[in-house]
Amino acid sequence: MKILYTGIGSTKTDGIHTISEFLEIMKKEFTHRVWRFELNIIPKEYHYQLQYNNWNLPDDFVFFELNDWIDYSGAEVLEDT
Repeated sequence: MKILYTGIGSTKTDGIHTISEFLEIMKKEFTHRVWRFELNIIPKEYHYQLQYNNWNLPDDFVFFELNDWIDYSGAEVLEDT
């Protein structure tokens, strides 16, 4: 399975990543991101990257599974042909 993702942190010009590449991007850009500086400027309640379902973000990023990341990021699953 490949994942099409061209958002924040995408490392390929065509946007096609392996699962492990995609999860590494999500880990770097969201899970391990230092949010305190941004939250000083934009309160958590208004920060669009921290609004997703009923999750308590950014703390709950650590609980995300592959399907959560795909849905959250707007990525698309590409089936192997």
